[in-house]
Amino acid sequence: MNMPAMHTAMRTSIEHALGALSLVVVAAVACTEPRTPQRVATPTPALEARLELSDSLPRAGSEITVRVRLRGDAADHIASFTQRLSYDSTGLRYVEDVAIADGATRVSNPTAGLIRSAGLRADGFVGGVLVEYKFIVLDPSAVRRLRLAVDELHELSHADASKSVQIADKPVMRVP
Repeated sequence: MNMPAMHTAMRTSIEHALGALSLVVVAAVACTEPRTPQRVATPTPALEARLELSDSLPRAGSEITVRVRLRGDAADHIASFTQRLSYDSTGLRYVEDVAIADGATRVSNPTAGLIRSAGLRADGFVGGVLVEYKFIVLDPSAVRRLRLAVDELHELSHADASKSVQIADKPVMRVP
């Protein structure tokens, strides 16, 4: 092989090697994915519906109130609702709806083990309090079996807010 041919072959080999090395460097720089997985924050629901108890450890024979409250940024903007409260009628005896002086119109249909309620307030339910019930406790463990279902929620703008509500797992102690 003569010198000019060898020089050309060597230059071509070096150019190929540099080209391949350039691709490796570009690929390495371009791959900037994080080495540790990113944590995705769980979005908080726009609304939470929960049961608030006047006494979380009542005695048999005592009276308790159970309040249905909405929590969240949109709580004060809810203008109407329908909801159901299921309870163990062998452990709790429904007495009455508690009057709330906030200008809202409410109606309930109590039957053994189930209370259906609806309400509306043109300016929204201030503080998120939808309805409150009074019970006589027959079996204290029955308070843990209370279950809430929200069927309809509408905002002041008439928008359906029922899709954005999450029901709390357990009743909580009401803070006065």
